[in-house]
Amino acid sequence: MTPADTTTAATDLRRRRQTLELSPAALAGALGVHPASVLRWERRERLPGPAHIRRLAAALDLSTPQVAGFFDAARAPAPVTGVRGHGLRAIRATAGRSAAVLAAAAAVPVSTVYNWEAGRSRIPDRHLAPLADALGLEPAALCDLLRRAPAGRPVPPLPTSPLRRLRCRRGLTQDAAARHVGVSRHTLGGWERGTRLPLHALRRLAATYGVPVGAVAEAAGVPAPRELDPRAWRSGDLPHVLRALRAWSGLTQREVAATCGCSVEAVRSWERGRGGPRTASRRRLEELYRLSPGALSGPGQPAAPNRQAIRER
Repeated sequence: MTPADTTTAATDLRRRRQTLELSPAALAGALGVHPASVLRWERRERLPGPAHIRRLAAALDLSTPQVAGFFDAARAPAPVTGVRGHGLRAIRATAGRSAAVLAAAAAVPVSTVYNWEAGRSRIPDRHLAPLADALGLEPAALCDLLRRAPAGRPVPPLPTSPLRRLRCRRGLTQDAAARHVGVSRHTLGGWERGTRLPLHALRRLAATYGVPVGAVAEAAGVPAPRELDPRAWRSGDLPHVLRALRAWSGLTQREVAATCGCSVEAVRSWERGRGGPRTASRRRLEELYRLSPGALSGPGQPAAPNRQAIRER
């Protein structure tokens, strides 16, 4: 793809499709959707889910962030509402109210009140009236006091994890990155705070951030499984190797079965050690995981695969 194609693809999926000489029906057939869905996506009348975004990227020979960026551009920025809570702590201390009393009045957790007071989030307009009532003030008077309150001490920034730095370097918010990966913002936040990632999530994050899988694994502190190192393969390791390769690649058993032209039950039996792939299936697996021909002929004495390609997938 030329640089001009990349720029066009980030702003116009229809033009990219036409450049590839694909009709809406042909693209819809490749994605397993109705042609009307493709046309609505191109007009940004509908937003596809994470799975369809990944399939669109593959069908149009684009990166997942490029396709996701096309749809993110259609989302209007949320209007800034509410009032900063600097000064709320002094106001409630003067009124003799605890944070728990204000939290009960506004029907929010106590931690939310503390976040308002520290300036980490704004007080939504709908909470101003119950807060004012709990403080013995009129809502307009409370707003005026809050707006005139000094900002106070700045809130110390949260420690930045290497995984969070990868996201920020890409210019993505947690919400946007979570949508691309297909998880909740809270799940992504947990990963950035040190919760261990599943292997399939490493590949999705790598595609979203535009970096090798190994870079995401290093940032998240996830060591590559031993089964990804061909030098460590031993006799009888084939089921474990196949599971690790599939998990690292972020594929489902159904997707592997479709590539190999076999049933899901066959893939399941290979990974459980109840049988091994035949020659044709083994060759397709080697192509799928970018291994050298014959690499899966029997882990223990495999042919030398492209180890770097495995780690960067």
